[in-house]
Amino acid sequence: MDLSDRNASVRLINAQLDALSGQFVSRRAILELIMLGLIAREHVLLIGPPGTGKSLVVQAIARSVEARYFEYLIGRFTEPSELFGGLDLNALKDGEIKPVTGGMLPEAEIAFLDEIFLGSTAILNSLLKILNERTYRRGRFAMKSPMLSCVAASNALPEDPLLAAFADRFLLTSFVDPVEDDQLTALMRAGWALGVEGRAEVPSLPAGVVGALHQAMLAIDLTPIHEAYAHIVRKVRLTGAVLSDRKIVKAQKLVAAAALLRGQTAAGLEDLWPITFLVQSRDQQAQVRDLLQAELQHSRNPVLTGSVAQAVHGPTAHAAELTEQAMALLEAKPALASDPLYEVWLVRLETLLARIDAAFDAKSLPQGLRAVRASLESLLETHSSGRGQAPAAAELTAPAEAD
Repeated sequence: MDLSDRNASVRLINAQLDALSGQFVSRRAILELIMLGLIAREHVLLIGPPGTGKSLVVQAIARSVEARYFEYLIGRFTEPSELFGGLDLNALKDGEIKPVTGGMLPEAEIAFLDEIFLGSTAILNSLLKILNERTYRRGRFAMKSPMLSCVAASNALPEDPLLAAFADRFLLTSFVDPVEDDQLTALMRAGWALGVEGRAEVPSLPAGVVGALHQAMLAIDLTPIHEAYAHIVRKVRLTGAVLSDRKIVKAQKLVAAAALLRGQTAAGLEDLWPITFLVQSRDQQAQVRDLLQAELQHSRNPVLTGSVAQAVHGPTAHAAELTEQAMALLEAKPALASDPLYEVWLVRLETLLARIDAAFDAKSLPQGLRAVRASLESLLETHSSGRGQAPAAAELTAPAEAD
């Protein structure tokens, strides 16, 4: 793949992500990580509550790539044949055990498996072969799987050590949260437009684009980042996060793919940000973002803008963002409690307070955000007790810095 072809393919990927992200509010980062997984031929795990659009995002990106697609919602009573195909009865008459795999998971290039951890031992064991070795085996029957990437979803990470070991096969882990308050209007508009007008068709990527970029990725020079990468892994381990040898080695493909989409032939410090998504714990991912601020400060990618921002946006930055939103909300306080918008404002106040408490416990709450939170709580208590007018926003001073 020469330079001009490679650059043309990268532009196609960027245009595809732009078109897809225009259909979803605050989901660009997920789309980017799935695309990164496709190029690197690695698997992606999405963790988040129901109703956050995980399946819609995967379906949209699968439709936009010319590839065989399979999806299934796994339950506790799902049979292996529902994923891998039932037995060929004609072959069985001849004494052969041969599944009918047409249109099933073993022949898929992109797969989406919802509620992945509800699968039985038989299902998960067969999945391991496909995920790790790209082969499917049943009895004496064996076939190569063309799987490019499997995206799995769950409401939560499993506590069972055996299931956690299975989850480790997914190289990228992203935690999906409901759309934030400042994007609710955009969410409602997009959702209404979808219901009225239907989803806009996104032209499919030609079948060879992702494959060609994968081959080009394998030619990226990783020598410049090996020492920096090893240093980062050592720091990540300080958080208690477990990074298996398998993950550490495979993650080099993510770094190479990031460099490729940045238009480079060699990886640099700008491309190390995918390491954040190797960590399969929400709290430890947050710790890693803060711990690696110095190492990841140069992170950038003109195509993968959303995932880069998510990778380097740690608790300190989140605290500053919440503080800024709180100050803006206090400035927007209606002058009179009789104003019809006053009740709406109070709901927004309660919601922001809940978001702060969800993001930080009492011990980890930064000092600047602690002061703002106290102001929000005081305003709500004043309203509840009816003790008079709450202090004006002008009486509050924003902290110089969120610790």
